[in-house]
Amino acid sequence: MDNATASAANPVTTVGAESPPQGERTPDRNRTVMGIVGFSHLLNHLQSGMVSVLYPIMMAELGFTYLGIGLLQTLYQVAAQGCEVLYGILSRHVQRSVLLGVGNVVLGFCVFTTGLAQNFFHLVASRAFAGLGSSAQHPVGSSILVSCYPNARGRILTYHNTAGNLGSLVAPAIAGGLLYFFGWRTVFFIVAVPSMVMGLSYFFLRDMVARPADRARAPIKGAFQDYVTCLKNRNVMLISLIQMAGAAGRGTGVNVAFLVPFFMATLGVKVGTASILVMVYQLGGLLGPVAIGWLYDRTSRKAVTQATLFFSTLTTLWLLTHHGVTVWLLLNLVLFGAVVNSRGSLTQAMVSEAVPIHLTDVAFSLYFFIGFISGPIWTAITGWLIDAHGFATAFSVISVSYLAGMVLAAFTKWRREV
Repeated sequence: MDNATASAANPVTTVGAESPPQGERTPDRNRTVMGIVGFSHLLNHLQSGMVSVLYPIMMAELGFTYLGIGLLQTLYQVAAQGCEVLYGILSRHVQRSVLLGVGNVVLGFCVFTTGLAQNFFHLVASRAFAGLGSSAQHPVGSSILVSCYPNARGRILTYHNTAGNLGSLVAPAIAGGLLYFFGWRTVFFIVAVPSMVMGLSYFFLRDMVARPADRARAPIKGAFQDYVTCLKNRNVMLISLIQMAGAAGRGTGVNVAFLVPFFMATLGVKVGTASILVMVYQLGGLLGPVAIGWLYDRTSRKAVTQATLFFSTLTTLWLLTHHGVTVWLLLNLVLFGAVVNSRGSLTQAMVSEAVPIHLTDVAFSLYFFIGFISGPIWTAITGWLIDAHGFATAFSVISVSYLAGMVLAAFTKWRREV
């Protein structure tokens, strides 16, 4: 175990401790912060998840292919995840609540403009800027919650992920239901409004959200030193690479882009039925990480993480064996959603344990950048593989990606393993 990891096991609370906000921090204030951060995460995943239902309809009108879907998701993820690495610096100079407020307003505005798109290039621009607006949610939102609940990091991060997964769960139903009454453009208009409202609500949290006391408005040189410290932390880097290796399970990538077209093409179902099947998958992603997180707290970190990666491979391959909607397909989707989506909450909990609390902004920025930046690449590759070789080849390649994460997990080191 390296020095950074060792110090994380016994963090010193007197250095880099969170300063109290301008008002006294109380359980009620913490719950208010938790509710707003969680609900905005839900809306982030709602707007990104609904496009899986809308893309097949938009394809005919705007004239793009499966590769076009892959490119749209790739640009969204590049903008969202490529900027996540900056928040370890930005959070020192701009209050976290302001970063999230501006981000969510930008996200809502760009979702609205997506409904105005007249061609594929308009979609490219609106989705890219929407990704930029959503980029603060993961690193800054996670850091805020850890600072509010420093003694319950695993539980509070599971809550944050569960809120996002709930948004992904209801997204197909909301999008599909709205399509019965409105066109796809109006669906974007309707969903944009609550995102902008939630963005504005963050400006009322300015006296509730703390900034690390010894890091507020710190020099850039000090910020880079903290990045170097986290880059030298063995566990932070390995855990980030575990998240990077797996193709799906990031919430806005491969599964969002291609599960609905996969079901329509391989099972011969209509978009409504495909949307319900995606909801079954998302239900597994909502409930599974909670149960797996409970197991994680009571058994070996390595064993649980590696098991979820192994079963991610098996359940992905199992999807290719179905030729109709059966009870076995539904069971497959629940298990697939549970194990694939648990990787995010497990690895985030591991990162939060690997560094002292005053480094969480930087650690999460690096984790989300390194761990998630491969998502756009996987999405583009998958779109190309589907166009060139079909769904079976693409999903087979995806299934192998989780095995690399299993190998990386074997090299993580913890002072205490149950």
